[in-house]
Amino acid sequence: MAVTTQGIKLDEETRARLKSASAKLDRTAHWFMKKAILSFIEKVEGGAGIEAFMAVELLEKDTRRHSIARRLCKDCDTAHLQPIEVARHELM
Repeated sequence: MAVTTQGIKLDEETRARLKSASAKLDRTAHWFMKKAILSFIEKVEGGAGIEAFMAVELLEKDTRRHSIARRLCKDCDTAHLQPIEVARHELM
């Protein structure tokens, strides 16, 4: 199995929290991040939607900033949808 490196941008506060949390488990930050990513992947593969990872009331702001579908489809009209519907629309 080929292995590649992926980068992740973290602010200083998050980096400090990551370092502290991984140290509490006597593990590296790399181990901690890998386990977290694999956990998210397994949940999504098991059928979890975006609402399993964040509060529905925060979806509107997050969708505007982090949605790949919205970035790729600039002329998609999702203004009439509720935040959870926007998230589902973007996953299609």
